Amino acid sequence: MRTMPDPSAVVGLAGLGIYLPSQIQGAEEIAELSGLSREQLSELGIVAKALPGPKDQPVGMAARAARAALTDAGDVDPATVDLVLWIGEEYKDYIAQTASIRLQEECGCRNAWAFDLVGQGITAVLGLKVAWDMMTADPAINTVLLAGGTRNIDLVDYADPYTRFLLACSASGGAMLLQRGLERNLLLGAIVESDPAMADEVYVPGGGTEIPFAPDNLDSRLMRFTAFNPELLSSYLDDNFLGRLGEVVERALTGRRPHYLALRHLAPALRARLLARLGLKGEQSLPLYELGHHGTNDPLISLDLARRKGLLPNSGVVGLAAAGIGFNYAAAALQWGPMDRSHKD
Repeated sequence: MRTMPDPSAVVGLAGLGIYLPSQIQGAEEIAELSGLSREQLSELGIVAKALPGPKDQPVGMAARAARAALTDAGDVDPATVDLVLWIGEEYKDYIAQTASIRLQEECGCRNAWAFDLVGQGITAVLGLKVAWDMMTADPAINTVLLAGGTRNIDLVDYADPYTRFLLACSASGGAMLLQRGLERNLLLGAIVESDPAMADEVYVPGGGTEIPFAPDNLDSRLMRFTAFNPELLSSYLDDNFLGRLGEVVERALTGRRPHYLALRHLAPALRARLLARLGLKGEQSLPLYELGHHGTNDPLISLDLARRKGLLPNSGVVGLAAAGIGFNYAAAALQWGPMDRSHKD
């Protein structure tokens, strides 16, 4: 049956769920493995990070977060979910397995359909845009579960000086539940940008069709993130990265001043510059120095921390901001609290 799009549909964030492994890797151990001093790690924004255990696989961590999000939304029956989106990392439990379908099965979303999104560090925010666009285009989609896990810590060579910006990589699960007609925590919009000029600068070279894993290259640097042009990458991170991230946040906010910005992990100096650009104080965006960098899950973890600490407004704008290798940039804006009907149109 054909259904007509409903561009005026209201979509709200009903539930949020986070799973963090209990084991912690502290700065002392990271310093020993990387050859950096504690002071150098502090400059990178690294105090500690979550360390995955043998059972902390990406889909399993995502499932734990998804169940928490369903509970947070008011014990929503998973059978009422219409669509499941994987918003975790490309590196996951198994190659060529559709993680969203496995997640659907683990969470009991038996009446949904599912597919995976891949956007590296921006996939959670990308997922908000995709879900929102689909919900306004198809009135049959009323409830969407977005969940993902990350374990990119496995892909980081601690001793590689050219990928030190990835030393904070950690492990976690994150999830959101969106509902049509929910008149709180209203999704106002999301913006995604990509920079194709940097597509070949950082990736894991081994394990794909170009360089398949073989007995003679297992456990080699081919299994780790590699910077193929370190000077170009360093110049890009210094001259372009923060500006592009700031631009996408400003585009998503469309002139609104956020009460809180759920921001990806950044080094302290970069955080300070971005917050100053946006006119925000430090307490309006909690850092993740003691939790690590969780890629796609960073904004969700920051949002959850702010909620637990009572930093989210009863009624006001909240922003989510992410960026990842590729390079990709994404930001979203939500009207937190009861719906402000002036934003409905």
